[in-house]
Amino acid sequence: MGFLPLILLCGYMVLILIRPMDWWEPLLGYELVNYTAIATFFVALPTVLERYRTVWSNVVQFKLALIFLIAASFSWLSRFWFGGTLMTFQELGKIIFFFALLLMMISNQRNWGIVLWCLLLCVAWLAVHAILQHHTGLGFGDKPPLTRWLDREEGIQVHQAIAFGTFEDPNDLCLILVVAIPLFYVQYKTLDNPAQKAIALAGVGLCSYGAWTTNSRGGVVAIFGMLASYAIVRTKGIRRYLLATAAISIVTVLAPSRFGRGLGGRDRSILWGDGLAMFKDNPLFGVGYKMFSEYASERKVTHNTYVHTLAELGLIGYVPFFLLFYVTLVQLRRAIRYKEILSPKDNLQLAGLFSALSGYFTGVYFLSRQYQHILYLILALAITAVHIICEKHGLREQVTGKQNHDLRWGTLWAVGSVVVIWITIRIVNAIS
Repeated sequence: MGFLPLILLCGYMVLILIRPMDWWEPLLGYELVNYTAIATFFVALPTVLERYRTVWSNVVQFKLALIFLIAASFSWLSRFWFGGTLMTFQELGKIIFFFALLLMMISNQRNWGIVLWCLLLCVAWLAVHAILQHHTGLGFGDKPPLTRWLDREEGIQVHQAIAFGTFEDPNDLCLILVVAIPLFYVQYKTLDNPAQKAIALAGVGLCSYGAWTTNSRGGVVAIFGMLASYAIVRTKGIRRYLLATAAISIVTVLAPSRFGRGLGGRDRSILWGDGLAMFKDNPLFGVGYKMFSEYASERKVTHNTYVHTLAELGLIGYVPFFLLFYVTLVQLRRAIRYKEILSPKDNLQLAGLFSALSGYFTGVYFLSRQYQHILYLILALAITAVHIICEKHGLREQVTGKQNHDLRWGTLWAVGSVVVIWITIRIVNAIS
């Protein structure tokens, strides 16, 4: 693949992540995301045509993403609104198109490293922006933080760092910063260049501090998931349990001020209950793509990616969505177990990705993020890393060749997770 398609793809990522057209005056108002997406597709078309069959045959997540897109579009057919089907296909199709581009264009270690560092540098920029907001009151583009009242009677406020586009929500900003922490750390541990190691180490500090400035409760949960999963894959015996205990202690001690008021609150548990009621009434196709707030008691989103998907898309959409991250995590964990064959650097890369993904999927249990580019960017990096590393070490069949087995077990886990979600919500309601 030529270098130009990769540069355009990275440009596409930059526009999605830091959105200069929202804050940099020379670019204000330009619809750069759509233009860049179209340009990337046409320039990368030869690569797409060349790689399509390989990706289709070997990467089961590509098929699952397409099934998820079709299921989301079909969520409107139960209501016989074909305009909604077309709208869903157009909106969600852009995200699945981005996911497919990543899978096809990240075909070797060089391309994977370039895309990873593009992501990490953008996240470092977001971290600096968050820290500036925290200390000066304004970030890049003179963007102020979000001010939220904790208690109006007592005059208690909290300031939460936010950025642009997707990251105007502090929870999203915190999540991407949390995801970047293990990825930066792995680069620090595996790179030989002193300058790159210094940048990676600085990235760990910036992202950690930046995440703290967001005061995000969902982000705190993600940090716990990330640290606990890293403890699972990188340590053994008593060290594993000591590290997991330390992770819990650190999160508890350093948790932002809003965390002390609970993970959700009564309003969130009511919304989760609304989601289960919608699923009960529409178990196959759901209430329709992006229609949760129309049926919710307070016209809000669920603040739970899994309940939200279940309510809007039913089992037809929830199962392929669940399988997307289930299969990816299973393949990552399976590959990590071949540490006697993998090089230490490759094993550490996979462990970092496993940790980052686990943190993200833990955090979104308290956030609705199933239709966002960021999720599919992280998934694509993990999927392509598994395939590139396993191909290099002759492990493709052992790690990714058990597609039917993984899909069968994943489907069972998906259905079982509905029961777990129901029990969890009952517990949350009881506590609230």
